Amino acid sequence: MTGNSWLRPDRPLVIAHRGHCVEVPENTLEAYRRAIELGTEMIECDVNMTRDGELVMIHDWTLDRTTSGSGRVRDVTLEELRALDAGSWFRPEFTGLRVPTTADTIELGREAGIQMCFEVKGETPADYARTADALVELLAQRRALEWAFMASYDHDALAGAKQRFPELLLAPERLPDDVPPDAAEAIRQATALGAPVLQNHWRFLTPELMRGVHDAEIAIWAWPTTEDRDIAIAIEAGADGVMGDDVAAMVRAVEALPAPSA
Repeated sequence: MTGNSWLRPDRPLVIAHRGHCVEVPENTLEAYRRAIELGTEMIECDVNMTRDGELVMIHDWTLDRTTSGSGRVRDVTLEELRALDAGSWFRPEFTGLRVPTTADTIELGREAGIQMCFEVKGETPADYARTADALVELLAQRRALEWAFMASYDHDALAGAKQRFPELLLAPERLPDDVPPDAAEAIRQATALGAPVLQNHWRFLTPELMRGVHDAEIAIWAWPTTEDRDIAIAIEAGADGVMGDDVAAMVRAVEALPAPSA
């Protein structure tokens, strides 16, 4: 890869993780809107599929944690899902919020003029593959392939989607994500997918990793940079993007950086 525009040596990209979800229930349009108000440049959000094949914004493949329902997302219809409360689990004042569709979320990003990163979720490899295929079709139909990324822990699902639409932007999570990285393997994973970006936990941004991926012209997005200390560590390490739950904290940290040299 050459000329990777996602490399940000001076000022990392600010990426809202599930929206501004320190104050508003995650993966709701309200959380996304609040992130936009606070100055995020991108929203990272999560996609699952309902029983009737609709793509919806929810992190878990089950309903229990973030809605008033229970069971698997893929076992309910969109109508049944939209009847559930997706806000009261967070705080009573958010009672009545709903799980949005992915189509509505794409249009929110378009109207706000910001970039998006849609992470494919699921319980099984088959779930991941079905959701990735449907998502890339939707991104193409909505003319969002130029400004919306797809991410996932399932690299096979990402590869399948990119085979169908080679222009698809990918930002895979590094595997495994919970141990210090093998820089060569991290580069191999991104290169195998033709991905300009690799996501990596901030705790494992080693100097070797950062030198290697940047020499290979691959950008690194650090997550979950929510606390001030974590944001500072990621920026100091040279991350090209910081992804966290507190958009205001990330914006403050990035705005405090010296102005880029001319």
